[in-house]
Amino acid sequence: MERWMIILLIVAIYCAVVIAVGVFTRTKGQTTLQDYFVGNRSIGAFVSFFTYVATFHSSFAFIGAAGQMYSSGIKFFATFTSCVVSPLMIYIIGRPTWYLGKKYNYMTQGELVGDYYESKALRYLVAVVSLIFLVPYLQSQIAAGGIIFETITEGRISYLMGCVILYAVIICYILLGGFKAVAWTDTVQGILMIVMIWIAGGVILLRTTGSLDWTSLMQTMATNYSDRVLIPAEYWPTYMTSFISLFGISIYPPSFQRFFAVKNPKSLKWLSVTTPIYLIFFYVPIMIIAFAGVIYMPGLESADQVVPMMLTQYASPVLVGLVMSGALAATMSSTDSQLHSASSIFTVDLYKGVRPQASDKKALFAGKAFIVVISAAALILSQYSNALITTIVTIALGGCLQVLPSLIGALFWRGASKAGAFSGLVVGVLVVILTQYVPAIQAPLGLSSGFWGLVCNLLVFVVVSKLTPKPSQATLEKFHGYLDQVNREYEEPQVAVKKEVVQ
Repeated sequence: MERWMIILLIVAIYCAVVIAVGVFTRTKGQTTLQDYFVGNRSIGAFVSFFTYVATFHSSFAFIGAAGQMYSSGIKFFATFTSCVVSPLMIYIIGRPTWYLGKKYNYMTQGELVGDYYESKALRYLVAVVSLIFLVPYLQSQIAAGGIIFETITEGRISYLMGCVILYAVIICYILLGGFKAVAWTDTVQGILMIVMIWIAGGVILLRTTGSLDWTSLMQTMATNYSDRVLIPAEYWPTYMTSFISLFGISIYPPSFQRFFAVKNPKSLKWLSVTTPIYLIFFYVPIMIIAFAGVIYMPGLESADQVVPMMLTQYASPVLVGLVMSGALAATMSSTDSQLHSASSIFTVDLYKGVRPQASDKKALFAGKAFIVVISAAALILSQYSNALITTIVTIALGGCLQVLPSLIGALFWRGASKAGAFSGLVVGVLVVILTQYVPAIQAPLGLSSGFWGLVCNLLVFVVVSKLTPKPSQATLEKFHGYLDQVNREYEEPQVAVKKEVVQ
């Protein structure tokens, strides 16, 4: 059997296993919106950990990160801050979001925000903004699938056909299984990702340098490619402020939806502590592969191909198949979460918003149909962009980040107003688009479009909120009063325990 056929067979077996896991973990019988979109809020700590990290680390990490380090060097490490600030956001907003979701049956950001500000228009706006910026991220994941299949088969499966295969596999288990299928397949994929990328890094390091000691690799990079191991002075403004834009990862709908789905808030507390270890640990072998590619495989036509190309050159067919299954795991675990989240936004915020009396059965049918439509749109767009995957992802996160101020107001600030939230979100999104795509004002001072959008958003949000009416007292008590009560009930036992320990 030829080398590429062995690799493809292993990848095909992996795809079949993923579909099987999705089918057998689905809820049997009649499915409700609560079950399909947030798993009846029953996801335990183990599964919630892996579904979060697998959703977080997409093709952006497995394919895009390596491509960025191959082409630009360690300035990509600014992205490492996302591995800390995103879990920090779990600690800050995850717990109050869970309590409100449990109390009032919220399943989406738009539902929570719209209810607090007493505005259907704001709910629809949050939904539309989320969907608009979900598409580029979906596009990047499907594109990564095309790259993987094209590379491992040495062009026998075209980029387009690879994209279609990924699309078909994911559609199968999402339509059949819902959130539980997504969460359990994410768990399998999250484990596979971390194991296989470390094996791949070790094998490539051993085959290229003759040792598992990466000192010589880094010395060669420092001597011959010094520009790749230094952060240029002009990049420091971006480097120092990138962590602000990267808050968008936890505000990103697929990540945020996990706050509603876990069994209890303790799971969120552990998520915020443990996920940075996995997320940061993942990037070390990615760097090894990328830098080995710089030295031993220079001049690649597409930087995003460095991982599959290096594996194809230096690893056995079986290992290539297993590692590329890990790469597909990274891609699929994010794509399924994004499609599922897009479906929940469309169904809960838009379809049910317009037709509140619609049955769960009809709403679910509409939501599943939307999965097919939006994934097809992302599939088509993936054929028309040559941008690096990391660039596409940055745009998507910067756009979704603009929901943060209105969300913070709903959770923590009684002074926030509907007009402030609405105008801030509109201004933030417009600034992201303008500073990303208009050459004359692109990335002012070297700072990202997401950062500028958030700054302008916050200014407008605060100023307009100061000048306009706040939500009714009943709504303030419904949200802030309830959260104050929860905090008191949580803190009093903690104080009692501390007193007992002291005595």
